[in-house]
Amino acid sequence: MLAEDSYCSTESLWKRAEEVVREDYFELGVLMQKLGSPKPVLIWNQSPENLPGEQLEYFFKWWHQSRGQNFAASPDAVDPLELRSVLGYLAVLDIIDGGEDFKYRLYGSAIMNEPGKDLTGLLLSDIWTPLRAFFAVTYRAVVLRKEPLYTQHIPHHSLKMQTWDRLILPLSNQDDEVERLIVAIVPNFSEDASTQDDQ
Repeated sequence: MLAEDSYCSTESLWKRAEEVVREDYFELGVLMQKLGSPKPVLIWNQSPENLPGEQLEYFFKWWHQSRGQNFAASPDAVDPLELRSVLGYLAVLDIIDGGEDFKYRLYGSAIMNEPGKDLTGLLLSDIWTPLRAFFAVTYRAVVLRKEPLYTQHIPHHSLKMQTWDRLILPLSNQDDEVERLIVAIVPNFSEDASTQDDQ
């Protein structure tokens, strides 16, 4: 289970994911308020030109080109050399039990909040931040809808102008099932914002 509170139960998080698939974000906004964060931004299939920053634009174009006529790029298409400009901002997640949990196969050095705080090898349910509920909802939604999802959120304790931009993309060698997720996670800081300790 990813959280103990009833509004963060496994069943509730699946309901929120199904709502996100339908582009109904009201209850997710309520959940984020309960977690102490403002309402997030979620956009399915955002055009690369409208993504914030060159890194996310490049990342999306790489995925789109790599997938060809398939609904997702293959896990074998993940080439560190081709993705070197964004590699430090990438997380690759294995999908456990159809999305009941997720395991960090790779966690980029540029998104580590503290020196050496590497989530590689950990389950999403193992990480401490309350926002793991938000991450679970969005990751499950991509597993269900099988399409790219852009999100922007503010950490639950951040009173300063810091946001996190995420682009969640499916990976698969199969016709109808997402095998892994690859996520670009890019922080944006204001001049006054200090490093936060969760995403």
